[in-house]
Amino acid sequence: MDRKSKILITIFLLVVFLAISTTFYKYEIKKDYLILGQTTCNPLTESCFYMPCDETDPSCDTTAPEYYKKIEKKAFNVELCDPSVDGCNPMVCTEDEKGCSITACSEDNLSEGEACSKSTQE
Repeated sequence: MDRKSKILITIFLLVVFLAISTTFYKYEIKKDYLILGQTTCNPLTESCFYMPCDETDPSCDTTAPEYYKKIEKKAFNVELCDPSVDGCNPMVCTEDEKGCSITACSEDNLSEGEACSKSTQE
């Protein structure tokens, strides 16, 4: 292998190492990415998302659907907690928190299988 090939391979490996290191630092150390989740919603005062279910599905409770709003939050601001365990706080945006947004339901932002509740305040 000649000298130019060795230099090119070395530069290529350094660029690959730098790209991997930068990505690792951003996602694993700084936790600089968005978490998409759900937060509580009161269908009496807000327009909430919910998943309507088929009455023939035995695992579906048609009498009490779970209402929610969608939330986007930076990972470094999310509490490390198992939601199935008592004492876990719901995801919320604080007043001065950057990179956090809550989406209420509208016809424009429905995903497949979702529906909007209509608040009585409208």
